[in-house]
Amino acid sequence: MADINIENFYKHIARILSILYAAFPSKSPLYVDDVAGVDDPDEYGLHSPDYTAGFFAMLWLADEQYIRYMDTIRQDGVDQAVLTHKAFLKLTLVSEPIYQATVYQTLEADLVSIAQTTEDAGSAPSVIEDHMLVINQLRHALRSGDSIAIAKVVRHILHS
Repeated sequence: MADINIENFYKHIARILSILYAAFPSKSPLYVDDVAGVDDPDEYGLHSPDYTAGFFAMLWLADEQYIRYMDTIRQDGVDQAVLTHKAFLKLTLVSEPIYQATVYQTLEADLVSIAQTTEDAGSAPSVIEDHMLVINQLRHALRSGDSIAIAKVVRHILHS
């Protein structure tokens, strides 16, 4: 990906959605430190561009109706944040592998392996479907650190 700001945007969006999904349906504070990493403001009190972008990713998600919050906490986060109905439904959709890398094959291979293992073990179809949920594919992409996988899954969420 050529534009690092867009790559970071996708990573921030993925982390925000993952954090709020884990807390759903509770409202909770969401801090930029958890999304973009801990940042020490400079001598003028200004945060790094990546930290600031993490904060504005939160606001963007609210503007686009993926999250709701009560108030901002300076530029350090948002208070009483929760996923909207729209975001919750998108994250809980069952989807075929969203990212199918030709070089890494990680996401597809893991999902196929999980499906085969659980089928072989006689697991219920609901267990197999759980691994194919969009949120679980998003979590896998985040764990892998693969920026292309993260971008693909986030774009899927934002476009579907």
